[in-house]
Amino acid sequence: SDYLRATLRIEAVITALAAPSGDVPEQWMVSKAKGLGVELVAVGATSSVTDWLKDATDRTRPDRSSDKSFPSGHASGAFSYMTLANRNIEMIDMPQALKPPLKVGNYLLASGVAWARVEGQRHYPSDVLAGAALGHFLTAFIHDAFMNLPENGNVDLVVFPVRKGAGIAL
Repeated sequence: SDYLRATLRIEAVITALAAPSGDVPEQWMVSKAKGLGVELVAVGATSSVTDWLKDATDRTRPDRSSDKSFPSGHASGAFSYMTLANRNIEMIDMPQALKPPLKVGNYLLASGVAWARVEGQRHYPSDVLAGAALGHFLTAFIHDAFMNLPENGNVDLVVFPVRKGAGIAL
C-alpha cells in the first residue's frame, strides 16, 4: 500500500506541474504556485481531518496494534492524490483517448491501497471506505472551490443564519 500511495503522490505532483497555468508568461510562476498551494491545502486538510477522526473515534485496528483505525489514512491520502491527478489530467493537453485509461488506472491504484490495508489486517472495510470518501470528496471540494471554476458560470458562496450559528452554501 505504501508503494501504490507513493506512486499516486508522485503522479499528483507531476500532473500538477504539467497542467497549464495561464496564457501570460510573466504570470506563469505565480499561477503555478497558487495551483500547487491549493493542492497542498487539499492534501493537508484531508490529512488533518483524517487524524482528527482517528483521535475522536479511537477504533481498534483488526490486528489490535493501535486504536487509530478509523478512517484509513492510507486510503484518504491515496484517494486525495488520485483526485488531484485526475483533475490535472483533465486539464493537460494530451490526446483525449489517453485520459480515461489514465484516470481509471488511478482509481485502481487508489483502490489497491485501500484493499491492501484490509488484506494486511490494518483496517476494516468501513475504515477504508470512509477514508476513500473523505479523501476524494474533501480534496475535490477544495480543488474545485479554488481552481478551474468556469469563467462565465454562476458560482455563489452564501452564508445564512441558522439557529445557534450559520450555514454556508456553494
